[in-house]
Formats: sequence, C-alpha cells, structure tokens
Amino acid sequence: MAEIAAPMPAASVQSFDSDVLHSGIFARLAVVGALLRFRKTVGADLASGRNLSDYVCSLFIATLLFTAGYGAVLGMFQPGIQTLFAAAKLPIVVLGTALLCTPTFYVFNSILGSTLNFRQTVALVFVMTAAVATILAAFAPIAWFFTVSAGTLGFLIGLHLVVFLVALLYAERLISSLREILQSATGGPSVSRLLLTVWILLVGAVGLQMAWNFRPFLSEGPFVTGTRSLCLEALKPLAPDGEEYER
Repeated sequence: MAEIAAPMPAASVQSFDSDVLHSGIFARLAVVGALLRFRKTVGADLASGRNLSDYVCSLFIATLLFTAGYGAVLGMFQPGIQTLFAAAKLPIVVLGTALLCTPTFYVFNSILGSTLNFRQTVALVFVMTAAVATILAAFAPIAWFFTVSAGTLGFLIGLHLVVFLVALLYAERLISSLREILQSATGGPSVSRLLLTVWILLVGAVGLQMAWNFRPFLSEGPFVTGTRSLCLEALKPLAPDGEEYER
C-alpha cells in the first residue's frame, strides 16, 4: 500500500511573516489578511516592535486604498466629478479622524498604566483604520448596487451609516482581541478595556463631525461646503421644498 503523506503541521499553515510587508507595494496589502487570520502573530509583532514601521506603512496604504474605493461608491449616486470628490474625501475623513484621536488614546492609556510606547500606539490606531476600511471594502459591492439603483437619498444615507457602524464595531472587537494578546506578551497592562470603549465612541463622534465638514458625499456640491456647523444639524427639520430652514 502506498505510504500516505503526513499532513502539514498546523504551525506551518497558520503563520504570517511580517518581513513580507517590505517586499513591495502589493505585498503590503498582506497585512489585511494577517489582521483577519493571524491576529496572534500581529499582536506579538506589535508587542515586540518587530517591523513596526512596515506595519504602520502597510496599514496606512490599505486604509487609503479601501476607503478611496468606498468613497467612489458613495459618489456614484451622482456620477462625475462627485465620484472623484468622494473618493478623495473619505480617506481624509477616516485617516484624519484617527490622527486627531491618537494623542488622547496614547496619553490616557499611559495614565492608566499602559506599557505601549507612542509608535506602538500609532500602529494600533492604524489597525483600527485598516479594520474599518476592510469592512467597507467587503460591503462595497452591495453598497454600489444600492447606490446606483436606488433613488431615495434617505435610504442610502441610512444604509451607509449602518455599514460604517458595523465597520467601527468590528474595529473595536479587533483591537480588543489584540489588547489581550499584547497584555499576555508584555506581561502587564496594555490598553484599558473601558478606555477603549470610550475612545471608540469618541472616534465615532469625531468621524461624524469630520464627515459633516466634508459633505456632500452623495449629492452634487463643492469639495467642502465651507460652512461651520455641528453634525447634529443633520437632524434639523426640512422645509417643504426639501431644503433646510435658515439657521
């Protein structure tokens, strides 16, 4: 009887070598698969600082490309220049929100006893943006279908808001799981669970305001409106002709 080959060890299949991230621009997108399948490896690398700069660069590129793609989907409701505007604006909103919220994340984690340095904290923040961007990319085909086929602006706004909410919840869950890995690897506190929850809520609030400042995404209009207002004004009643009442 022919000898049956032994199965490959699990360790050889379930592994990720972060050295691949500096092999080229397309190789950097491997970080997305690592976040989805090899969280323990990513957490161990972040804890030890291994290839930290490559992680940050790769996560940034993945966020930039995926959010630009989803932004283009948003702009397809009014095809043309608005598609390009939305593709350019959404990466600014996501990455800008992350950068604005990074100092708060680092300072309060340090106050609560975190052993993560600033570079590790930045990497963890970009894990969040890449996680959000990955979920947006996953929903992009469905969002595109409804965007080009539905004619109701209110429905599309609700649909896209739900997609962003799911993306943010996934990002929170991913960072929470990495938090446990970091805590185990460093032997001390890494990220406060309570602070993480509060910080994600803060990210959501800042992101909403940032998106409001860069409106419109779906309808035709300038790159930015130039008006100063709070995002809560989106809940303002509409006039009979569909326009907002004067502020």
